[in-house]
Amino acid sequence: MSIPRRGARFTRPEQVTDALRIPFSDEQLAAITAPLEPTVIIAGAGSGKTTVMAARVVWLVGTGQVRPEEVLGLTFTRKAAAELAGRVSAALDRAGVLSGLDGEGAELIMTYDSFAARLVGEFGLRVGIDRDPVMVTGASRFRLATRVVADAPGPFRHISRLSHHNIPDRVLALDAELQSHLVSTAAVLRECDRAEQRFAAAPLYRGRTMRDIAKAIDATAERRELLQLVDRYQELKRSLGVVEFADQLREAVRLAAQVPDVGAELRRRFRVVLLDEYQDTSAAQAGLLRELFAPPGEEMGFPVTAVGDPYQAIYGWRGAAASNILDFPMHFRRADGSPAGRRTLTVNRRSGHLILDAGNALARDLAAAPGEDGVSLVAPESAGPGEVASATFDTFRDECTWLAEQVLDRHEAGVPWAEIAVLARRNALLAPLFEALRVVDIPVEIVGLGGLLGLPEIAPVVSMLRIIDDVTANPDVAALLTGPRWNLGLDDLELLAGRARSLASGSTRPAELDEALVHTVAGADPGEVGCLLDAIADLGDTPLSQAGRRRLARFHNEVTELRRHASGPVGELVTHVIDTLGLEAELLASGGDTGQIGRFVDEVSGYTDVDGDGSLTGLLAYLDAEEDWGEGLQQAVPSEVDS
Repeated sequence: MSIPRRGARFTRPEQVTDALRIPFSDEQLAAITAPLEPTVIIAGAGSGKTTVMAARVVWLVGTGQVRPEEVLGLTFTRKAAAELAGRVSAALDRAGVLSGLDGEGAELIMTYDSFAARLVGEFGLRVGIDRDPVMVTGASRFRLATRVVADAPGPFRHISRLSHHNIPDRVLALDAELQSHLVSTAAVLRECDRAEQRFAAAPLYRGRTMRDIAKAIDATAERRELLQLVDRYQELKRSLGVVEFADQLREAVRLAAQVPDVGAELRRRFRVVLLDEYQDTSAAQAGLLRELFAPPGEEMGFPVTAVGDPYQAIYGWRGAAASNILDFPMHFRRADGSPAGRRTLTVNRRSGHLILDAGNALARDLAAAPGEDGVSLVAPESAGPGEVASATFDTFRDECTWLAEQVLDRHEAGVPWAEIAVLARRNALLAPLFEALRVVDIPVEIVGLGGLLGLPEIAPVVSMLRIIDDVTANPDVAALLTGPRWNLGLDDLELLAGRARSLASGSTRPAELDEALVHTVAGADPGEVGCLLDAIADLGDTPLSQAGRRRLARFHNEVTELRRHASGPVGELVTHVIDTLGLEAELLASGGDTGQIGRFVDEVSGYTDVDGDGSLTGLLAYLDAEEDWGEGLQQAVPSEVDS
């Protein structure tokens, strides 16, 4: 593609280095000054990809090949989009390439989701989309899904064994997968039919269906029932005039496929497209971009630059496929039909040699697929060796203590608190790690909602909310009763469990006590153990200690009182629970920090009303999903506090 050079200021690659005052490596300069044609840049972690993308815009504008408003950049999060936009704007300004260009516009940098929504908003009329829907995200999605589950007529035989808190999350996950892969519920049902036929033809073992086959049959039946709820969920969104980003993405794909003029208009509007973190795009996102910028049968060679690394793919559970970046050269071809160019960024400026050696070895061993085409990283020659340490411990508590000591040592050596981070594989590990740091007076904060839920000042609030919502929530009843507020002894808890089992069986005499019962009651099926709340409300002549009986009476009164507020706004209920449990007052009296409670309340306040049904069940489903998946993490960032 030949583009006239207008107001060119650069003619040599080294001028970019001089203008930006950044010592780019040869491989970075090669990526920055690559020809205006389809290119994929495999950029390892810490290799300066954002800086390179910004510098590429400077080069293209500085050589007169494009104007700033002809640049489209897409990435995944609002934070990343803001960072890339800021880098590009600052780089253009620092390089001085805009001087003398009157009326210059700004580049357009946004998230993939926002781009799809903007596409539908601008061109949707061409496929009959004439409304301006309300976008729902985060907790609002769980509220709608919970309403669908609560209103579904049933009967449901297979998903009924799931917790009612888990079903909305399963509905949302399946709906998102369908949208991400551009698959209809009807198509999945047809595949269920074919699968069941294959399972029915499977050989028997000693005249009985093999266990794995039986599990597959159950999973297929469960999926059928979930698909019914997905259809109802989509119907509810349409009736309310609301959409999710996944819905907008699917509509954008339909629009691009049915109206080729949309892609032609965008290719006239933009001269270059930059795609960040391309390894995390879903099938639908990659398909949309191909329809717009590499449509079959059209002129090839539109300059799309994709940046990413298959070793850094993290959203596979959301439908992303690292194969998108591996197959990019075949999907986006040069003008002569040859595969797109491929460049690499391999110099990591964050880590020492030993750290990168360990990381490269792990990346090769853990590659998602044989032959996955990532890059091995190297450190600059000036970098030190770095430090890699591993340790084993008898208990997790020992590990937490060791970790706190390591953080203290780093800080005493002159490292600010805010430059130290602790990463955990699962949210469940964050609370004990947080406590180990806090107990030695290390200022610490948890980034994201999921990790907050296990903190000792937050967990009782969530447990009480579960009890208000579900009378059979035995694990939460047991957790609260044995906690510091009610401090019920294990002997009394065992007696209470025996009373619950008696009431469940209809017996009028106390149940025989089982020494192991106290260890199993929290996780057992209420149908087997009985409902602890029923036993608390009707203690009968259970031989409890006097202190235990008083504590159970107080617990019963508090739960009963809080239940009277269950039909009101969820945010007010959460505040009322916190006040009733006296958590903030207790922390203040002990000199503790109430900031985590405030952060939790702020997160819950984001559970906005979009459908007039602010159900507690929906909030709890949202909290469960945050704890399991940490969906809010992509939007959460550390505060400015030195912690």
